[in-house]
Amino acid sequence: MTVRIVTPPSVEPVTLAEARAWCRLESDDTANDTVLTLLIQAMRERAENITGRAFVQRTLRLSLPAFPGFTIELPYPPLVSVTSVKYYDAAGVQQTVDPADYEVDTDREPGCVQPAYGETWQYTRAMFNAVQIVYEAGYAPTGSPTDYRENMPASLKLWMQTNMAALFENREQIVPDGRMAVLPRDLGEGLLDSLKVGTLFG
Repeated sequence: MTVRIVTPPSVEPVTLAEARAWCRLESDDTANDTVLTLLIQAMRERAENITGRAFVQRTLRLSLPAFPGFTIELPYPPLVSVTSVKYYDAAGVQQTVDPADYEVDTDREPGCVQPAYGETWQYTRAMFNAVQIVYEAGYAPTGSPTDYRENMPASLKLWMQTNMAALFENREQIVPDGRMAVLPRDLGEGLLDSLKVGTLFG
């Protein structure tokens, strides 16, 4: 199983203005914007790796060597929609499954796709990536980028900003005086516990 990004996220959960505020910079201080932009993306990617979620909507492609049974889970919830289900038939010709022949569950986490009632998946050619499912995943926008970010969990934004501020202040792996303060787990990594796939969403 392989998951690739087809279309990357267009925004981030935290704005540059919010990052500046957490790093105790003046609102018009843009000298560190390149570093802050890198930190924002890195923290979002780290949170996604920890939780198994897509926090910003993007297009993903799941590739499989064959249809793996009846129900196929689509990684990195929340699932928004399925764009297409394609497969290579026995002759090596790529076919597209009619959307009427499968159903999608976006309420479940991870979301999933399965044949519609009375339908089955087709046989595929024995080859790499014989099945390819393209889908939209991530917290969906309701309007402007501001609305988009309001849909994202508050604990995610707090975790990102806390860690960004710590890395901004301590850019080396070794602190010169040999001391390093560590946040209690509930205020650090623990903020992401309820967002991990397979746990109850709080």
